Amino acid sequence: MDLTTRIADPSLPATFFEVVPPEEGKPSAVDEAVAVVRRVVDSVDAINLPEIHNEARPGERTANFVPRMDPRRLAARLHQELGVEVVTNHCVVYEPDPLPWLRETCDVFGIQHYVLVGGESSTIQYPGPGVLEASERLRAAGHEGALGGISIPSRSGEAERVRRKHAAGLGFFTTQVLFDPNDIVWLVQRLNGLEARLFLSFAPVSHPRDLQFLRWLGADIPPDLDRFLHLDEASAADLSHPERREGARAACLDRSIDLAQRILMEVFDNLPPDPPALGLNVEHINRRNVTPAVRMLERLGGLYSSLVLAHAR
Repeated sequence: MDLTTRIADPSLPATFFEVVPPEEGKPSAVDEAVAVVRRVVDSVDAINLPEIHNEARPGERTANFVPRMDPRRLAARLHQELGVEVVTNHCVVYEPDPLPWLRETCDVFGIQHYVLVGGESSTIQYPGPGVLEASERLRAAGHEGALGGISIPSRSGEAERVRRKHAAGLGFFTTQVLFDPNDIVWLVQRLNGLEARLFLSFAPVSHPRDLQFLRWLGADIPPDLDRFLHLDEASAADLSHPERREGARAACLDRSIDLAQRILMEVFDNLPPDPPALGLNVEHINRRNVTPAVRMLERLGGLYSSLVLAHAR
């Protein structure tokens, strides 16, 4: 089934697995990324590839910026070698006209499905259009593939923002990584009647640096989450022997997967009368968490599919 059709049908589950493009200039890292996708290809409907930029966010960065390969190159290889659908993210504000990028992505790389991303700050003057205008231009140019955007459930006025972007041509949205059910439940209820799909994003946590990095990225993380996941124990275990360290981090990972499962169930338990279609997006954030992300996908994928089908009935 075509990905656009699946995304548009609320009675069907739709699952993404998000893979960070490998470091530029490292062929072995590309092979490793392909191997990761091979592990999940039968469990997902598409691979979601972010576009990584060197962002100038406030606060101390927890990891050095590493230039990444163009996600379109990885997307083309994944599609050709594994036959999997690929969704490529693109930050539209850096180019005055999004159409040359669209034509190159379609004609050269064979990629049809995109997530359009805006700038990191509304206070910065960018040379290119915002997501609304870019979406309108792409649809006016006749693009028929799936077009999506990013949603931040905790952001003020997010429901109205999502509705405007949908009216401009976006058919789906991937949320910020979720660690609390309140904002996403509220957003889904406010989007009652919307004929678009909202992909709920989850990522495993196995080390204190994971939450530090996500906070730096701007993710909305409850202040007591570190204590809930026992990240203090995982950090202290670094000073002890390897078995204790690995045990503490494994326990942290289990709690983060349990939390994701509870959030997913709470969203479905509190759906409005005519909710938007819901999707699942699992991501790994860094190389250390690739295997944990595969495990999270295995745990959440079946549950999510059964919840969608039960609601459809």
